[in-house]
Amino acid sequence: MANGGSTDNRRNVREDDLPPDLYQVTQVDDAGRLFISPVIHDWDAVSSRGIDTVIDLEGGLDIGVPTVPNQILYVYFPILDEDLPNLEKLDAVAALGATLVARGHRVLSHCGMGFNRSALVAGLILNRLGMPGPQVVRELRARRNGALFNEHFARHLEALGPPLERS
Repeated sequence: MANGGSTDNRRNVREDDLPPDLYQVTQVDDAGRLFISPVIHDWDAVSSRGIDTVIDLEGGLDIGVPTVPNQILYVYFPILDEDLPNLEKLDAVAALGATLVARGHRVLSHCGMGFNRSALVAGLILNRLGMPGPQVVRELRARRNGALFNEHFARHLEALGPPLERS
């Protein structure tokens, strides 16, 4: 994989050299309705958990997205693992995810490696569901080892208090 001039050494690592548990789907809430993961290689891992909504935050569309009508909601919002993206769009995606989780749907937020972008969106969803920002960061880091090493994302989540009434 070429790193495109980036100083991000993670992009120089071959997938075959990474531990197999890196590609696991990780539950990040107590109710079993919110998950994070890296790129999806196995849609059975998604469907076996009853996940019916996927928020894809990486640069490419997933291969093999189910196309059966009314089976899966696939939200594509590619963002970079750098500074925060457009906050209005980010908040709208989190609002959708929180609404679906609150209504019993199972939501997967995923990015390339499953550490930062996916955790950012899952954290915003958890916050909208009632968890204060500092607790969100602790929970995500406890459930997904290595999550939120992007300090911009972690600080943004930590700064969130209890969720306010939002329109």
